[in-house]
Order: sequence, then structure tokens, then C-alpha cells
Amino acid sequence: MRSASELPANASAAAAAPIPQPKGLPWLGNLLQLPKDGLAQALLETSRQFPEGIYQLDFGGRRVPFVYSADLVAELSDETRFRKLIGPPLSFLRAGAGDGLFTAHQDEPNWGKAHRILLPAFSQRAMKGYFDVMLEVANALADKWTRQGPDADIPVADDMTRLTLDTISLAGFGYRFDSFTTPELHPFLAAMVGVLSEAMGKLTRLPLKDKFMREHHRRFEQDVAAMHQLVDEVIRTRRHAQDGGTGASDLLGLMLNARDPVTDLPLDDTNIRFQVITFLIAGHETTSGMLTFALYLLLRHPAVLAQAYAEVDRVLPGDTVPQYAHLAQLDVIERVLKETLRLWPTAPSFGVAPYEDTRIGGRYAIRKDQRVVTVLMALHRDPAVWDRPEVFDIDRFLPENEARIHPHAYKPFGNGERACIGRQFALTEAKLALAVILQRFALSDPHDYAFHIKETLTLKPDGFHLRARLRNARERLLVVMPSPAGAVADADAQATLAGGGEPMHVLYGGSLGTCQDIAEQIAATASRAGFDAKVAPLDAIADALPQQGTLVVVAATYNGRAPDSARTLEARLDSADALVRQAPGLRYAVLGCGNSQWPAFQAFPKRVEAMLAASGAQAIVPRGEADGNGGFDAAVDAWTRNLWSTLGTRQVQTDAAAVSVRYLAPDAVRAAVLPAAARSMTVLANEELVSDPTGLWDFTREAPRGPTRHLTVRLPEGVTYATGDHLAVYPRNADDRVEAAIARLGLEGEALVTLTAQHAHVRHLPLNQPVTVRQLLRDFVELQDTATARDVTALHAITRCPFTRSQLAMWIEGEAAAQRFDQDIQAAHVSVLDLLLRFPAIELTLEGFLARLGAMRPRFYSIASSARVSPDVVALTVGTVSGPAWSGVGTYRGTASNYLMQLPTGAEIAATVRTPNPPFAPDADASKPMVLICAGTGIAPFRGFLEERATLQAAGETVATSLLCNGSRHPEHDFLYRDALRTWEDAGVVRVFQAYSCVDDHPHRFVQHVLWDAREAVWAAFDAGATLYVCGDGRAMAPAVRDTLIRMYQARYASDLATASDWLTAQMQSGRYRQDVFN
Repeated sequence: MRSASELPANASAAAAAPIPQPKGLPWLGNLLQLPKDGLAQALLETSRQFPEGIYQLDFGGRRVPFVYSADLVAELSDETRFRKLIGPPLSFLRAGAGDGLFTAHQDEPNWGKAHRILLPAFSQRAMKGYFDVMLEVANALADKWTRQGPDADIPVADDMTRLTLDTISLAGFGYRFDSFTTPELHPFLAAMVGVLSEAMGKLTRLPLKDKFMREHHRRFEQDVAAMHQLVDEVIRTRRHAQDGGTGASDLLGLMLNARDPVTDLPLDDTNIRFQVITFLIAGHETTSGMLTFALYLLLRHPAVLAQAYAEVDRVLPGDTVPQYAHLAQLDVIERVLKETLRLWPTAPSFGVAPYEDTRIGGRYAIRKDQRVVTVLMALHRDPAVWDRPEVFDIDRFLPENEARIHPHAYKPFGNGERACIGRQFALTEAKLALAVILQRFALSDPHDYAFHIKETLTLKPDGFHLRARLRNARERLLVVMPSPAGAVADADAQATLAGGGEPMHVLYGGSLGTCQDIAEQIAATASRAGFDAKVAPLDAIADALPQQGTLVVVAATYNGRAPDSARTLEARLDSADALVRQAPGLRYAVLGCGNSQWPAFQAFPKRVEAMLAASGAQAIVPRGEADGNGGFDAAVDAWTRNLWSTLGTRQVQTDAAAVSVRYLAPDAVRAAVLPAAARSMTVLANEELVSDPTGLWDFTREAPRGPTRHLTVRLPEGVTYATGDHLAVYPRNADDRVEAAIARLGLEGEALVTLTAQHAHVRHLPLNQPVTVRQLLRDFVELQDTATARDVTALHAITRCPFTRSQLAMWIEGEAAAQRFDQDIQAAHVSVLDLLLRFPAIELTLEGFLARLGAMRPRFYSIASSARVSPDVVALTVGTVSGPAWSGVGTYRGTASNYLMQLPTGAEIAATVRTPNPPFAPDADASKPMVLICAGTGIAPFRGFLEERATLQAAGETVATSLLCNGSRHPEHDFLYRDALRTWEDAGVVRVFQAYSCVDDHPHRFVQHVLWDAREAVWAAFDAGATLYVCGDGRAMAPAVRDTLIRMYQARYASDLATASDWLTAQMQSGRYRQDVFN
């Protein structure tokens, strides 16, 4: 059978691609394949057969395309090309609802007239006027459940129908159904269900068969008449009240009295009848379905239910009477409703038709006036848009995630001007209803309900019952005072704290300061919320876990093992006699930080999580994953918001200035500069390692290496190191950046300030002592860190200039904001200071600037010397980072590398010695060879390794010949430590395999190429007990080396990829493959 798109209306349509269609029967098409019940679910299942996102069905000669691809729906949503088309089964309702808003054709005058008259009644502002009625009906529902007792099986769909019908009838028309006073549903509901069911039945019947369904037609007409009779009575009652001077200004009053602002005409009585019926049907049927689905999903997802309870306990503690302003604080409940409508949009489809012949997707022809249906359940599960589309995940609608959703992938209320006019009414009513239910009742499903959907024109779970027991005070997560809500409480309530003095242990495990910074920010927020919050390294729980309170862990992984501040804990976990850890009274939450590019991403946070779970402690929220490869800040923000929501705390003043500043006289005592953890060390030499590359190669092929320095630094007395250790250097910001910040803030560099603060997360600042502004900005904060979305939001909030606000808003507001932020700010590494310099109208104080800056972090450099040769002097190999700024403005210079490059002999630096974990040290058995793989400054630790082996050889020990696979640009430019390597190669300490990326005709461009060429020698060394070491770039070089080693194994053993990968993983775990890589 030919599809509609194969029947050309013109030459263009003839060339279109056919719309795919399930195989059908002659004349009947797909009509007999459609179920009498469950059509929407059948359309969802059919959609899964057509990954194109479009298919068509033949309804006995009437062919209808169905669409679910978000990209195609985007085209159908273009109201310049398509209009809403009222077709079956919706068109069958016109017998009862006529040209009401829901069933009117686009060109019918009454649609535009009613839309314009009624639109103000559904504004966000208008919702406040309906609130008291909504609350009255929600309380009537709760009172009914209380009377029934905890053992009553509550028919959820029926009671949600009572709730929503009473709400719309009372709020909109002043009519009381009083549905909760009788066990039976109101006769209007029976008539309405009959009309909806018959409309769906007609859709799946052949026209000839339908002509003989006279009994169905008679019942349909009776049901329509019953609905009309009730509505006519409602209208008559109101007119009588108006005549007596007691009319209300609700929806019905508006319809009876208002005039269309365009035509200056009122609505006629017949159309008012149709509008009232429309609102009584559409205004309650879909909302009751949404609430029924939401309660079902909450009971199936106890973690989300716990979040919702926590939020209600925070916003509506005890017997707090809900007020309208409280609704804005119900973020979790709002996300529950949004995700519910994603999975189960209660109005499951809508149809449109083009004004002219057209194509969608560039290939599918749609004729003028041909109906095209959007299948919402399939659209909301479009795998091209939604991750794990079948999973109920309310975090999809966290602000930062919702901003990234395809703009046409979520349409539970329809599209454009024909979208549901009562959307805000429905969401307001539903949020309040869920809040009242959760405030009062502990819900359960003792019958383990088997999910089944009942379809009329809308969807609802069928036969779903729950039980509702009144909650007691002990069940609440936290007992708090009422949250401020506009006029809800007096001003003193705003100072109420939610933590109640509960202990909170916030522990960090990291090497670079990021985890500690996050931990201290969490502790500061917790302190403001009333918790007794303390920050400590993870090693604080090495011997014992807290037995009560809350434990929050922020941890990273270093080369698959614990970071610096968690090594003792890791050792305890590794030991055979590890302490028995039981803490059933403890609650915990874990945030894992790192970079998904590394194979061990989240390894240690997962281990900590497993330890806590095994102790009997209770998880508060799922473990978070903050990925430095993308979306790190957004992930941290989302996880912490979830944590506060679940704990029942409100993130109070998180972006308030953390520091208050008091300016002092210039003659005040000069502040101490060095961080307490650092020791002062002396630079003995600072030498250039690379030579002038002029004339060696065409620089368009590859730029020369930047200045690369060899520094020697004397350690202070009492400080030692081992070969392979790191030196952690605390740098200073460049003078030009410091002066730019001083000038931009309008300060004097030599002015003395004293900083005070109440929270530990500003530990990096010199508190309670005088310090110059110049020294403060030079030594204590990171001026070049990339600005976060939170930073931009804060700057936007304090900016008064309309132009600047609009520029900043591009990165934080609107559907494309996240993408623009990633491209313009994140990828370009634009700092807060860069934004201040770009936008001079931003008015930021020193306090505000400090609040946006992180602590000056130490930079880790592999020590390039042997402790046997120079136990009190370390060597460093420092490649400077300098080049055109990715932002396109000026030159970017790395903070630490440029600081070190300029240090003269005799300069003092602040630094500490750090041992990597796992260790990155030469094999203690010098009779075993080593395989050393590196490029550029990655040679630094291997210089120390080989210097040590040469010393041992000179002392008479047997030293095996190691292999060095090294990468440089050109031998006359950046073959680092070439003379020393040649000396050691002549002595048999090492055999060098060299790659040059800028030498024409050289056989090996990169280190992975020379590694492959040297594979026989590498295997010989490995068989002799060698350990493989890799040092250098972690983004390109290290993965390429891993891939080459896997390929070498495959070639040697004729194995498959999986086996070779498992071999390399085993070497990592056993310590025979070690890497020390950097970005």
C-alpha cells in the first residue's frame, strides 16, 4: 500500500522519502492492529520500531503521520508553518464541548475571543487569588484520609479526581461538588467519563460498524445532555447571584461580564456553556492523572520520596499552614511533577496540520491540512535527547540540566498559543496538593500495585490504591521553625536555623586543594543553617567513624589510589587487620571529584562509599560525580542542592561575601606572607634548557617549545626527599595581573587591610592581621581561575547597567545559556578578573572580589634529581605556559611556570616535599631494568631515576640497562638533558630511543611511534622484571602510550583487544605499570 507521501501533490512531493509504516491489511490498513484500549501505549510501542522518529498509520484509508523525534517536533512547533488541527478523537468531543478552548478550530472566532478574555485569569499573578480555594479542597482531601484511618485502601485516581474537580469548579465557577462528603463520584463525572470513553471508542471503529452502535450513541447523547444540564444550572445560578449584586470575579464571572479587547464583543451563552464544560473536563482530568502518576512514582522511588518529605519538613514544618509564598520553595516537588509528566504526559498527543504543502526533516512530505500527530510519550523518551529515558530521574530538571534539554523535547502541555492555558493552575494545584499530603501522611503501598494504565482521552494508573497514616513528629528529618515566605512569618523567622546544632563532619581527600575548598564551602553553608560543622582531612576517620550526626565526604583519586589527605585511611582499608567499622547511627553523603579521562575516575570515592555503606551508616543522597572533563561546577552545585534539600536545610546566603574588610592606616604592621604549611626554600640556579629554533623547521608545522628552565633549590634543614618525589610550589600571581586587579577595583596597592571572617572556608586568607592589598592579591588567591556560572550569576545580580546585565545574562539565562557559557567562558578560560576588565560597569567591592576567588593552590613538579646524589638540593624541570589567550584578548601566562621562570639566584620560594601515591620511584633492585616513557618535561623524574642508577653503578653495584623512549621536537632545540643522557648511555645505564616531531624524514614523530619500533627491546626488558613508567601529558601522550602497549601485547600473543586491555590493567594493579601524568 502506498503511503501518503508517495502520492504526489506536486513534483516536489513526488521526490520525497516515503514515511515508514507498519504492514497493514488491504482497505483496513492498520485499523485492526490498534487495541480498543491502550491506544497511547500502542503508539509508544510502535514508535520504538521506527528510529527515524516518524511513521504513519492507516486508519481504514485515513493515513496519519505520527512523530516523536525532537528535531521533527521542532518543525511541527513552528506556528508560521503549522496550526493545531482538531481531529479524532478530540473532534468527537465537540458534541459536548463545541467551540470551547480545547476543541475549537483555529479559525473559529470564539477561540480567539475566549482566549483573549480568559488569558489574564491564568497568569502567574492570578494563581495567588486561587490559592485559598485550592488549599480548602486539599485540606478536605486530607481530612477524608484522616477519617478513613491508616488501614483504608485509598483509590488514588478517584480521590485525585475529586480533588481536582472540586478545585476547578469552586475556584473557577463558585460551584461546590462537595465530592469528599459522599463515597460515590458525582454524576457529572460518570457522564464525563462516558463521553471520553465513547470518543476513544469511535476512533478505533470502522465507520460502517460505528453506524450500527446505536446504544453507544444513545448513551453518549444522554451523557452530553447531563453535562449540559449541570453546567446550565451553574450559569443560571451565577446570573441570579449577579442580578442580586453578589456575583464573584472568577472565571465564570469573567466570561459573563468581560468583553474581548480586540472585537469588543462578549462571549455568548452557548459558548460560555462550552467553555465551562471544557474547564471542568480539561481542568481536572489531566491534573488528577498527573497527581496519581506522581504518587505512584514516589512510592516506587523511596529516595525521591525522602527528598520530597525533607523539603516539605523544611518549608512546612509541624502544622504550618501553607501559604502561597511557600510554593516557590517546593523545588523537589516541582521536579517530581515535571519528571512525572515527562514519563506519563496525561494528554498523550496533539495534532497539527500545515498551512501549505511542506516537508519536515527535509525529506518527509506533508500535504496542506494533513493531520500530523506528536506522540508525547515517545517524544519524552527520544533516545537522541534523553539519557536513560525510562528512568525516573527528577534531577533532569535541575536548572543547569533543564537548560540543556532540547527546546522541543518536552511538551506535556502542548505547543505555542494552543498550549494548555491552565498550565500554571494545574502545577500550582498539584504542588500544593502533594505538599499537604506529604506534610500530613506517611504513604505506603502494601499491595505492591501492578502498574496498569487506563486510557480515555487522558491517562491514569488504573486500580492504584495506597494507605495513608498520619505522620508523627519523630518521623521528620529535622524539626525546624517555619521558613520565611513573604508575609508568612515575621522578620525574626528569617534568622531561624535548621540544623539544630547537629554535628556535621565534612571531610576532604584531595591533593590540589579543590576538594578542601568544596568541603569548606559545604561546612560554611551548614554552619549558617545551624549545624555544628567541622572540616578535616579524610585521615581523621582512619581509626574510627563518628557514631552519630552527618558525615560529608568530598574526595578525589590520585592515579587510582587515595590522595594525600587520605593515605592513612587507605592504609587501614588495605591492611588485613583493618578496624571493624560500625556506625549505624551515622548518615553520610559522598561527592567524588576527578576527571573522567583517567581510567581510575571515582575509584577512591567509591571505596569510601563502600566502607560507609558496610558500616551500617545511612546514605543521604546518591554519590555525586564532579567531572573536571566537563560540567564540574554544575555537578557540584546540583549535588549540594540535592544534599541541602534532602537534609531539610536551606542554602542560606551562599553567595554572600565571605569576608568583611576594615581598612587600616598605612603604618600598621606588615602581614606575614607565607602559608603556614609551606617552608621557605632557596633558588640556587635557574637555567634555560632549550635553544633558539630559528631555521630548524617550518613553525607552521608545530610551534617551538616555550622557555623551559632547570632550577635547583636548596631544602631547609630537616626537610628530606626521595627520588621520584614531587615539590609542591606555592606560586605568586604575575605583577601585571595584580596591578590590573588593583586598578580595576579602584584600590591603592600599598593600602593595608585586615580581614575577618566567621567561616573556615576562607582559611587561605591572612585573617586578623594587616596585609597590603597588593600582597593579598599576589600571594593568596587565584586570579586566573576560570569563572563559574555561579560567578557570572553573582556579577549579574550586582550589576545595574542594562547593557552589561544583558551581556552577562546570555551566559546564565535562556535555553542556549549553558552552551554559550561553555564556549565563551569555560573553553576560553575567562576569569572573574577578565570579566571585570571587559565590563567596567560591574561594581564589585574587594569583599565581593575575594568571595569569587579560590585559594592559591600549590603546583606539583616532579623532582629531577636523585636523593643519593644531592639529598638537600632538588632539581626541577619547568616548562613555561605562555601564548595567546584562548579568550582572544591578550596573552595567557601560566601562574606558576612564569613565576618560577623569572626567579633569580637567591630568591626564596614557599614549597613542600610530597611523595606521590601510589609511589612513582625507581625500582629498588638496580639489577632490574626500567622502561621509561616520556615526552617534553615529562623527562624530569627519569633524570633523577637515571642519575641514581649511574651513582649506584659508579659505586660498584650491578645496574641493568634501562630503556628510555623520549619525545622532543628537534635535537638542536629541546632534547632536554641530552649531554647527561649520552654520558649515561655510554656507561650502559640507559638505552635511548628518541622521537622528533619536527625533523623531516625522521622515522618516529611521537613517543608512541618509537615505543612501537622498540617493542622487542621493551619486551626483553619486561621479561627481565622491568617496570613500565610513563610521565608527561595525560590528554594525548599517555592514552597513546597505553594504546600502543595494548597493541604490542596483541601482536606478541595474537590476542583480542579485551584480553590485551585486561593485561595492561593487571600491570597497573600490580605496580608494574606506573604513570605520573598531567594536563
